[in-house]
Amino acid sequence: MRFVLIGLLYGNGGIQNHTHWLAEGLTAKGHSIDVLTPRPVHDRLGGLPENPHYNIIEYGDAGHVLSLINKMKGEEIEAVVITGTGWKAMGLTLALRRVKRRIFFEVMSGEREGRLDPRSLVHFGFDDIVGQGRPVRETFRKTFGWKKPAEVIPALPEPLEVVAGIPQAEKLSPDPGRRLKLAYFGRLARHKGVDHLIENWDRLAVYAECLDIYGTGEEHDRLAAMIEDKGLSAQIALKGRYPSGQAYVDLLRSYDMTLLPTWGKEGAPLVLLESMACGVPFTANGVGGIPDYANQDCEITDGNLDQFLPLYEKLATRIIQGEADPVRLQQHYTTHFSYQTLVDRWEAYLTTGKVEDWAPTAGQPHEDAA
Repeated sequence: MRFVLIGLLYGNGGIQNHTHWLAEGLTAKGHSIDVLTPRPVHDRLGGLPENPHYNIIEYGDAGHVLSLINKMKGEEIEAVVITGTGWKAMGLTLALRRVKRRIFFEVMSGEREGRLDPRSLVHFGFDDIVGQGRPVRETFRKTFGWKKPAEVIPALPEPLEVVAGIPQAEKLSPDPGRRLKLAYFGRLARHKGVDHLIENWDRLAVYAECLDIYGTGEEHDRLAAMIEDKGLSAQIALKGRYPSGQAYVDLLRSYDMTLLPTWGKEGAPLVLLESMACGVPFTANGVGGIPDYANQDCEITDGNLDQFLPLYEKLATRIIQGEADPVRLQQHYTTHFSYQTLVDRWEAYLTTGKVEDWAPTAGQPHEDAA
């Protein structure tokens, strides 16, 4: 079947990774895939994926978009899936002809971004929406008054099991003297809550020897000043950008726990899946689609940041006592979030219009959510 995906491919980010790897997965299953990507307004984003097995079509200004629409007007398309927002991309989706289904994939929080939001165009010709988590889907339904079909399918991260070798996780043994190595991976933005970790280092330090913070963003200088003012430079370090591929796997596996105290509008941060893939437990604040990542070996709040530190302490104790199970965590990822699992789910949805209900319960492992 022929599918068209619309999403930014330039650079490296959540939308880019999802669009690229979904296109690769569907192509490997024998489908014909075109990815329509907007040209970036500057070159700081980076380039396009190297050696893709699918067709990339770039579009720029309005005239180029109209030319593209005219070029594709006679071609039959089974489904168009747009990931991300933008008036031009939404309009392009609606303007393409001979399309059987138009699908919007919500990878943000589902909440409206101002009075004029491009996602309002879903009411003018879209057939389905997909949320990358159950809370995201329900928020979108409520916010935009969506009454048509709505499914839940997680976004695809960079599949570490494809681009690198992930060693089998090992079971923990009780170690009362163990001091944990903690890490944060992500953008340094205010709503990510990294300052919450620095402010509360005294509680983290009861169980941990260090906290390494990876990422870049507008909060860097403020966070650096906080660390310096509190005299924590020996315990907390800003590490800058983190690597990809095998180097990222090796880095992740060197930590005992990852932390995500985000309190802002989130979809479902893919860094948590990557931590899961490597068998590294995480503590996260359960906003957006994060509750769908619940399992027996991680801790997720109900969206109240006040719960974050007590749950961190609970998980840290379980790790030190050997009760958390990295092997079980890694298997949970393989069963529910692996590259092959998610590509299969997307293919089933795109080819049949239906998919088995995605209904994990927050605080309860998927295995018990039958």
